[in-house]
Amino acid sequence: MALIKPIEIRNTGLVATYWRLTHCQIDHAAGIAEFRLHGYPTREARLAGKAPLPGIAYRVQAGALGLPDLHAVTSAALYAAARSQPASDGVVWFADAEEG
Repeated sequence: MALIKPIEIRNTGLVATYWRLTHCQIDHAAGIAEFRLHGYPTREARLAGKAPLPGIAYRVQAGALGLPDLHAVTSAALYAAARSQPASDGVVWFADAEEG
């Protein structure tokens, strides 16, 4: 699974279009999941083993994922959160992204 949306990386002129969940860390005691989507220019670049461009970080609580706690968190729930929740920079980047 991935999200498809062209986003310029930090005003560099580089554009990532294929965004994939690469990291997730869960603090069950605090009820917080931190995760990161990394971008690639294309799906083909990722499949070819190219290095990802800088990522977009998220920090959400179980309630934002629609879960009573984080023991049942899934990749699909994290992708859904990326579509509806602001990233660490305060921007909701993927509300209009396509699935890839």
